[in-house]
Amino acid sequence: MAIKRLATRRLAIGLLAWVLGIVPVWSMTLVREGADLFATGPTVDTDFLAFKQALAQPGVQRLVLVNAPGGDLWTGMQVARMVQAAGIKTVTSGYCISACSLIFLGGRERVFGTGFPPPSTLVGIHGAHNRLTKQVDPQLMPQMYAMYRRQIGERFDAEVINQALYRLDDAGGLLRLRALENNLPADRTAVFCPGSQTPAARCTRHEGKDAFTLGIVTQRETETVTLPESMRDKPMFFGQALGEAPADLSEQVGRLIEKLCGESAPCRSQAAPLAGRYLSQTLHRALAIGTSSNGYGYQYGSSDGTTAMLRALGACNFAGTRARLCRVVAVNHHAVDEFNDAVAAASRIQLQALPEPQAAALKDELEEPGGSPPSGLRTGPAPAGMTPARLEGIHRLSTADLRKMMQANTPPVLIDVAAGGPMLPGALNLVNAGLAYDEALREGAFDERFRKILLVAAPDRDRPLVFYCADAQCWASANAAMRARQAGYTQVLWYRGGQAAWQAAGLPVTPRAPVGFVY
Repeated sequence: MAIKRLATRRLAIGLLAWVLGIVPVWSMTLVREGADLFATGPTVDTDFLAFKQALAQPGVQRLVLVNAPGGDLWTGMQVARMVQAAGIKTVTSGYCISACSLIFLGGRERVFGTGFPPPSTLVGIHGAHNRLTKQVDPQLMPQMYAMYRRQIGERFDAEVINQALYRLDDAGGLLRLRALENNLPADRTAVFCPGSQTPAARCTRHEGKDAFTLGIVTQRETETVTLPESMRDKPMFFGQALGEAPADLSEQVGRLIEKLCGESAPCRSQAAPLAGRYLSQTLHRALAIGTSSNGYGYQYGSSDGTTAMLRALGACNFAGTRARLCRVVAVNHHAVDEFNDAVAAASRIQLQALPEPQAAALKDELEEPGGSPPSGLRTGPAPAGMTPARLEGIHRLSTADLRKMMQANTPPVLIDVAAGGPMLPGALNLVNAGLAYDEALREGAFDERFRKILLVAAPDRDRPLVFYCADAQCWASANAAMRARQAGYTQVLWYRGGQAAWQAAGLPVTPRAPVGFVY
């Protein structure tokens, strides 16, 4: 199973100075509290010894798996056998996917736990694949099948498990089994999607079957767990910690209306009912308002705050027939418009005094290898791999080039298409704008929304337009640049090195404050 690298991003915020720290999570983090052993993160080969030592200590009664995306098959199987031999209960708090599902199945008893919203509490099962090529590997399936059959026992459903293991289109295929308590009936149903881009309508819904009837969990009820502080669900604004929620959000929303509307009575009359609807909804919820033109979007009932913010942003971007740029102004119990203002203020000051880039980093950037010009857009949920050395008809920028352009009297329109990490000062973040799809209908609808919002962000098609994302392994910026060229923009530029090259050269960044979500 593919090792999925995670990064914990901690942003320390000040109004004028923002510092980003990125800490790669290369293995599972294990924490022992009383009779509970907590584990979070991807499963890698070094976890074998860590689990062996932790489970050798007396008194462990529950293994709580917290937001674990899977990883190494061999390690997952070995840890599952250790858990089985220890005769302990396993609990999933949040998601437990891929190799994690094997570890979870090792439990004598298996339950869903508290700690995260019910819609995002799930077990995900799929077959093995090569961690480098992402190709499904049928030769590895029999040992997985045997593990599931042995642990599930009389409720084992060969048809469903075979489908999850053998009938994958790609490494992103998944059998999803959500928590049963406090979820809608439709969300409890077992669902299998064979690929990462399979439309929901084409996924298989196993009506009448769920995590309990299929034997994945041994009870329907969710069990209470108290997560370690480091693993708890914390309110965030695109990577920035929000702190304690105010006792009365209505007061904050009232101040927000005053800020947005001033003395305008029509604005207040429209904003007040919207604020009331927002305050009446349950978690997770978010509200976004238009900045380039009037409009709003809100979302409630999402699996987490970030999802709610992105969906509210997208709803605002494409409300009605007219696209617009927007900003998130509230998420759950927090009014967050001040973060948008702070990012804008920091960007203005940083652009006034960009330092000289470090020469060694510039040399490394120029020497980084690249592939041949592509014949078309790279599809996939997160297109990655060696990007081309150049794109046809699109000028490739170096860090030195971009720094110089951003200090000009008329800088280019700088578009960030990444979903996480920091932003370059002066950038407009259009989350997901670098995606592409194999399915013709979905691709056509996406391209239409891309063109609409890009025309708002860059109305002058002859003004220089620069795209970038995380690094030179990120295809999203290349895709977006090629789309813009096809849309008639005459001066499309591509900053291949992206966030990584900019930071390596010692140049400043700001936290993320998206203005668009293309879906």
